[in-house]
Order: sequence, then C-alpha cells, then structure tokens
Amino acid sequence: MKKYLVFLAAALVQAGAWSATYTYAGVPYTAAAITNYSSCTAGACGNFTAAMAQSGSFTTAAPLPANLNNADIASLITSFSFSDGLTQYNSADPDTTLVGAQASTNASGGVLAIELSFQHWADNSPHVLGSRMGVMILRLLARKNSQCQGVVFQSPSGRDVCQHVDFDAASSRVTLSAPGTPGAWTVTGLGPVAAKAVPALGDWAVLCLACALAGMGWWTTQRRRFIHRSG
Repeated sequence: MKKYLVFLAAALVQAGAWSATYTYAGVPYTAAAITNYSSCTAGACGNFTAAMAQSGSFTTAAPLPANLNNADIASLITSFSFSDGLTQYNSADPDTTLVGAQASTNASGGVLAIELSFQHWADNSPHVLGSRMGVMILRLLARKNSQCQGVVFQSPSGRDVCQHVDFDAASSRVTLSAPGTPGAWTVTGLGPVAAKAVPALGDWAVLCLACALAGMGWWTTQRRRFIHRSG
C-alpha cells in the first residue's frame, strides 16, 4: 500500500509543477534618457537616476506555450511584482493595473520577447481626471507623478485604467529607445514535467487517480484477509 501512496504523492507533485515564474532584470537607465521634474507643485515627486533599472517578475498558471507571436498572455498571469526604480507595481495592490501583456516564444517555449505595461494610481480611489499616477512599459518608458488626462475606464480585471497620461513640470520620466536595450529573462519553477512537455494532470484526473489508488488499497487488504482465512 505504501508504494501506491508514494506514487500518488509523486503524481500530485508533478501535477502542481507546471506554474512558472519569469524574472526580468533590465539594464540601468542612461542619463540621456532621464528627464526629472522641474517644479514639484503637485503629487509625490521623485527623481530617476542612472543607477536605476526596470526589474521584476510574474508567475503564470502554466509555462508559456511554444511558438507565441506577440500573443496576449494576461489571462495566464496569476501574480506580478515590478519596479521602475521609483514605483512598485504589484498585483496585490488594488491601485496597480496590468494594462497589457504580450509574449513571443520559440519552438521550445523559450522567451523571445515579453512586453508588459502597468499603471499605478498615486491617489486613492475614486480615480478621476487629474489623478496622479506612475506608468511603466517594459523596455520602453517609465513615468513618475504624471497626471491622468484621459477617460478612466475599468480593465477586464476590474481595475481602473487611464487612456492618456500627461507629463508636466511635477513629473519625471525615462524614455528608452524603442524597443530599448533588452534585459535578461530567467525562468524558474518549470520542474521536470514541464521540461519534458508531459501533459499535466488536471484536477479531475488527480481525483480519479486518488480514488483508483484507494480502491486498489482496499482490494489488496481484502485479498490478504481472504488468503489468511483460507490458510
């Protein structure tokens, strides 16, 4: 019976080994890319420096599929945490919105390019025109204490998005050359199952397997009792 339980435990571990975390380390900003605020007349101002860079990670419910071509991966992302050096963009923060997420991968699922965009409201809800916010688009730009000058609407996740963000005297920004010097992506948590591309067990499959093993254990116990009595 013990060997069946060991088999079940291994199957459960493999079934949960499909989540993956993608970590990004960007290159430091250049001084030429930075324009800091000139007059802090509103909001919480801050200065970008050449010692800062974009960085962070996101976790997916399953590894990114192979052969993606600028595909929308927002629905695969279960959590994220990024920084532009001044502002934290965290999925647990209700004032942070993942505005967009696209990815391209090779034939083995390796990352070719990932584009992510975030907004972080500095003002608490309700968010309105004139509210201050931070913006980050991976490998493209970063904004601190900018002002929302567009229509505010809700994203599919139910969080607010500003359609147009204005740069004024109280704002700071980093503008990278499109698409910007690429940083480095590393992937963790794939596990041996994902590396071999073996289909993962779904919830129902794991449940059926558990029932089958339980039934096998009962049958083995009854068989031993029958043999003992017959002897």
